[in-house]
Amino acid sequence: MRRRDPPLSRAAEPPARPPDVRWEPLPAGLTRWTGYALYWVTDLAGQLYGAGMARIGLLPPQVAVLQILHDEGAMNQNSLARRTRIDKAPLVGLLNGLETQGLVERRPHPHDRRAFKVHLTPLGAARLNEAERVNAEVTEQFFAPLEPAERQTLHALLTRLASSHTAFSTAQTDPS
Repeated sequence: MRRRDPPLSRAAEPPARPPDVRWEPLPAGLTRWTGYALYWVTDLAGQLYGAGMARIGLLPPQVAVLQILHDEGAMNQNSLARRTRIDKAPLVGLLNGLETQGLVERRPHPHDRRAFKVHLTPLGAARLNEAERVNAEVTEQFFAPLEPAERQTLHALLTRLASSHTAFSTAQTDPS
């Protein structure tokens, strides 16, 4: 019996794709359109991220809610909608799901009887830690074709673009 060659190292293997992720390489004719290439790539990233978060029972916008509450503290639903860029109506459904899981709780606002403040629970903080782990896995899988220095450069460029277009900003101060 002939011995088989050892399997390729983990780094050389193509990452396994979740079965519900649709992906094809960008057609050559579209490579000159930077905006469309970014759209194409973010579609795949969103699919992978969504599939990863689904493994722990969360939707990507729910992770955003948990992270904002963790970083910025309890806030009213209007502020949360603005900070996460989630419309108010869908936010209510997302919060209902998070509340059912015991990850957030809504309490009456101390200064506005018409409003509620949304609070992150200890269970929500623990789930956010799980989401952080899944995010690291998905990030490693998605960015595998890039060298570490390229990943850092891409992150820096995207962060700069995401935070520099003040002409388009609709942010307003909103008491929470």
